[in-house]
Amino acid sequence: MLKPEKNGSIVSTTPYHQLAEIYDYVMRHVDYGQWADYIQSVFTRYKITPQTILELACGTGSMASILSTRGYHVTGIDRSEAMISIARQKVQDGQVTMTFQHGNMVDPPTNDKTFDVVLCLYDSINYLMDAKALRQMFARVNTILSPDGIFIFDTCTEVNSRRFFHDAVDQESTDHFSYIRHSKYLAQERVQVNEFQMVFKHDEKYDTYFERHEQRIYPINQIKHICRETGFRNVDTFDGFTFKNALEKSNRVHFVMRPS
Repeated sequence: MLKPEKNGSIVSTTPYHQLAEIYDYVMRHVDYGQWADYIQSVFTRYKITPQTILELACGTGSMASILSTRGYHVTGIDRSEAMISIARQKVQDGQVTMTFQHGNMVDPPTNDKTFDVVLCLYDSINYLMDAKALRQMFARVNTILSPDGIFIFDTCTEVNSRRFFHDAVDQESTDHFSYIRHSKYLAQERVQVNEFQMVFKHDEKYDTYFERHEQRIYPINQIKHICRETGFRNVDTFDGFTFKNALEKSNRVHFVMRPS
């Protein structure tokens, strides 16, 4: 494993500011093709043929890239400028079916444009740390969905946090960087914490960074209640990558909602 220089300092950064540089490597185990297949199966189930998709918290654009190649016009928005910078590198010359913007998923900058589908995937919703932020986001999404559109997002559950992320540690190293991720679940606060310590080698110099990521783990019924509060109807919840009813014992819950 790479090591920082002796007496070197650790720089604390905001979430994804530095992780963006290695995010695709860290997340290479994620089958984005499977995710895209499931999203398209939702389209089929709900009998919609969308043309335009808005992906909130799009990260480095991996999902947007796949959906774009499948014929959709995708706009990706993320609050991390570093992640958006990586995403923009994936846009091919002359490609007009995929664009990326810097912005907050709570109030995405869409210039009054509407979309057939709004996505927020890979438990990004859990980064909203209170019910007020959820209400804000859902109310805003309601205004930018086309009348027959759908909003699809997913969340992690407490079962998932307790099962896979309670005092868990993983680490990897390459010739250019290494990282250690320590995960823990704060049950009383219902907060999932992931702490990254990363060491990068730049021109024979070692730089060390620290990021702390926090996510709120909400009960399914609380989210459903907020969805209905903000004007959504037909709020369906499915167990991870299936169309079985979601339960609190599910690891991941997919929400599919239609606007009022």
